[in-house]
Amino acid sequence: MSDCPNGSDEPLHCGVNECARIEDNQCGHKCVDTKDSYKCECNPGFKLMADGKACEDVDECAEIPGACSQQCVNSVGSYSCKCHPDFYIREPDGKNCKRIDADSVQPWLIFTNKYYIRNMSTDASEMRIVHQNLKNVVSMDFHYRRNELYFADVSAKTIYRSSIDPTSGENGEKEVVTNQDTNGLEGMALDWVNDKLYWLDRQTQHMIVSELDGRNRKTLMTGIEDPRAIVVHPGNGFIFFTSWHLHAYIGRIGMDGDSKSFTRILATTNGDNIAWPNALAIDYFTDRLWWADAHLDYIAYSDFSGNGRQVVLKAQDNIKHVFAMSILDNTLFWSDWNLKAILSADKFTGENLKVLRNSTHRPYDVHVFHPLRQRDYDNPCAVQNGGCSHLCLIGSNNFQGVKSTCACPDNFVLAHDKKTCIANCTGSQHRCGPPGVDDRCVPGYWK
Repeated sequence: MSDCPNGSDEPLHCGVNECARIEDNQCGHKCVDTKDSYKCECNPGFKLMADGKACEDVDECAEIPGACSQQCVNSVGSYSCKCHPDFYIREPDGKNCKRIDADSVQPWLIFTNKYYIRNMSTDASEMRIVHQNLKNVVSMDFHYRRNELYFADVSAKTIYRSSIDPTSGENGEKEVVTNQDTNGLEGMALDWVNDKLYWLDRQTQHMIVSELDGRNRKTLMTGIEDPRAIVVHPGNGFIFFTSWHLHAYIGRIGMDGDSKSFTRILATTNGDNIAWPNALAIDYFTDRLWWADAHLDYIAYSDFSGNGRQVVLKAQDNIKHVFAMSILDNTLFWSDWNLKAILSADKFTGENLKVLRNSTHRPYDVHVFHPLRQRDYDNPCAVQNGGCSHLCLIGSNNFQGVKSTCACPDNFVLAHDKKTCIANCTGSQHRCGPPGVDDRCVPGYWK
């Protein structure tokens, strides 16, 4: 191609510096001159708008996964990270948070592999048996303040509890919490603030709550097809749970079972990319929900409404069949059926993925046993059981604090005062004892 020495074959704007006058380029921040044109660029912390000239602030907190390990505060052109001042200090990198008690309170992993419950150090250097000779334990939770472990044995159709001390290895004998109408036990979650036990039953398709000793059992929700995982957040009064039915979803409902609070934050009917939502975990310091899909083989997180979704790990990252998850600090721990292993990785990026321990049998539930997994929150039921005769449950105020709700066990109804429960025995039942002494309704043939 010919190139005229006098430039007569070049376009008229060639060699013109459009960046010399802002009237010509109209760039919001910076103008970069090129051979035959120019381009606009933005200062750090900003990005070009659709017109290619003006600049707008980058919300690093929303656009950069794991910009901060806990709280992220966006500002014009920048952002800053904050750590919970009571439990963490900010690392020199300005991003990560270090536990103040890191050298004094050791976290432990508690996990089940069907016939056993074991506890293990988070680096897998130590491991002990908590319980053995079990039939098929698939779910569990703990009460750190009371040093108690609760677990569901599907084959025994029983929920048990025992004392637990991972540090010393001295664990108590298991005792029955409930074995009535527990034929399809699935996920379990413990409200450590108000001392309540929640669980899912695949046979009845129910979500159930009771006292920690199994008393005052109440069906909170019905019609949950193929329920699997459940977690609670006493700080905002919500339960999160999964259904891996044909129309799979991750649901959210108040801890008092208020039907008006129920919503599907992710669902196949909404076009969301889920099939078998098998595992859930809450990070109580970032207010995010992690979940894993055992069919599509990925781990992701979002806020409590399903917004701001980010995928952490995929099948090609060795995610095969996640069953359960737990979180502490910056680390996500999970069990994988296909790998028969307990694994860990960075909760935001998936980096530093490690196989901590392989297992002969498929590992099921896993929890990090540490006080920061069960933070203190306000308990609206703390004073005189909220004035309730039976169950006082924490309820949600749509993320504006929590409330107390009086509720009745099954076969009871709430009186007009909305606090007192009255036995509501059917014609084929009778009351066990005098009113107010033993109001349980039992089958007539039990007489």
